[in-house]
Amino acid sequence: MPYNVLLEDIIRDIGGCGRFQWITAIIVHASACIASWSMLAMTFNGQQPDFMCSKTDMGNSSVNQSVFDNVCHVNQTDNCDRYIFNDVVNTVVNEWNLVCDSKWIVAMITTIQMAGDLVGCCISGHLGDMIGRKPTFCLSLIILILFNIIAYFSINWQMYAAVGFVIGMGMGFLLTVYNIVMTEFTPTKWRHIIIAVPAWAVEGGIFALACWGLRDWRNIHLATAAIGLPFLLTFCFVQESSGWLLTKRRYDDAENVIKRIASINGKPAPDMTKVIEEAKDHKNEAKTQYSFIDLFKARRTIKLTLCLSFVWMSTLYCYSSLTYGIHSLSGDLYLIMFLMSIMSCPSSLAAMYIVNKYSCIVCFMLTGICGLVVSVIQYVDTPHQGLITNVFAFASKVCISTGWCCLIVYSTEIFPTAVRTTAYGLCYASANIGGMIAPQIVFLNDNIPGLMYFLSAVVMIISSVMCFTFPDTNNKILEDTFESLTNEIKSTTEHNTEMKTNPT
Repeated sequence: MPYNVLLEDIIRDIGGCGRFQWITAIIVHASACIASWSMLAMTFNGQQPDFMCSKTDMGNSSVNQSVFDNVCHVNQTDNCDRYIFNDVVNTVVNEWNLVCDSKWIVAMITTIQMAGDLVGCCISGHLGDMIGRKPTFCLSLIILILFNIIAYFSINWQMYAAVGFVIGMGMGFLLTVYNIVMTEFTPTKWRHIIIAVPAWAVEGGIFALACWGLRDWRNIHLATAAIGLPFLLTFCFVQESSGWLLTKRRYDDAENVIKRIASINGKPAPDMTKVIEEAKDHKNEAKTQYSFIDLFKARRTIKLTLCLSFVWMSTLYCYSSLTYGIHSLSGDLYLIMFLMSIMSCPSSLAAMYIVNKYSCIVCFMLTGICGLVVSVIQYVDTPHQGLITNVFAFASKVCISTGWCCLIVYSTEIFPTAVRTTAYGLCYASANIGGMIAPQIVFLNDNIPGLMYFLSAVVMIISSVMCFTFPDTNNKILEDTFESLTNEIKSTTEHNTEMKTNPT
């Protein structure tokens, strides 16, 4: 019997989804708050406060108007000498006068941060498979805490953008491994429930409340660093993946981890002899170290990797454009931020019990349909335009958030232990191409209303269709060897071919 099946049985015997698994899930989900806040920071930090233009050689005439009209010229012709901002909030826009001819810088800062996220995913994917999930996870927390503090002391937008790049790298480190830290200790029937906990949505809602209370971009970075500090103390509790340790032939360490989990769950220590023997027998059958290049060596894995990468790119583009483009919606900024996050909680809870490739298909298709409605309504003259836009934009955000949750579960299940974080990191790196594009499309959306929603609709409908070709992983044991992936894809391809040639 393959050792991954034996290991699954042992995990069930020592408590299944017991005390250890739930405490680990709480720690990991809660610690992701620092990545969530770091990613969402520019939704507030990049907001443009109302301003008015002032020209010194006109005395106080322009100031005395006391009208924050967001116009970039005095008397429609003369350039401004300075801008006077409404002091209700303090963002990077009024900190460094990023309006009018400098307005593009805000989108560029966001894109630079997402570029850092991309680099972080590429690096951490390999680190997770080379040095382990636990060290990579802890390193991500240190990076995010340290550089959010440094961001507080930024003296110009160039420094802020550079620090944002490193923060993005920290986000990539954490988001690549944090789900894997949980799933590799969790039995098959509990994996989707553990991952689908709507922690990200709740953390986004809390972030909106923090912005409402703080209203200052520097304090938001300081608060983000502060919430991450306590999780450094959890280093001793979080355990290295026993499956990963077995693939690295660290048999004693793998056995010690299993014994520790059994102790925490109040179960007797299991006999690991058979698992270790099977792992040793397998050690000469396959490589122990893989890179993303291996995913492109076999024809069967090339198609899956490319299609899955496109789906990830489309998903993060859609999610990011809806997140960073909230200023295009009507209503109070903080309320919209709060609702955009918290409204996806019910659907994410429902997704705990319906996660498979078909739930991805449905969520992505609904996202595309809602996006089409929003893009079309921008050109329909109706007194209810703002309300309809908000309703379908919220629906689109709920669907994409739920679909992303399902996609995360699927992506952690389809790739085997030997290459899981490398492949997951590649998918997330591809996603960040969409994340880098999104701020630029949001910037263009101010001049071409509905553009970002239309593009979201197109890529999500294509992604929905692509998901039909993927193997189904629902209720299947996590594989450990790279060869198991190619065999799974082969069987799915043969099944699809048989269905086409013999529909009955």
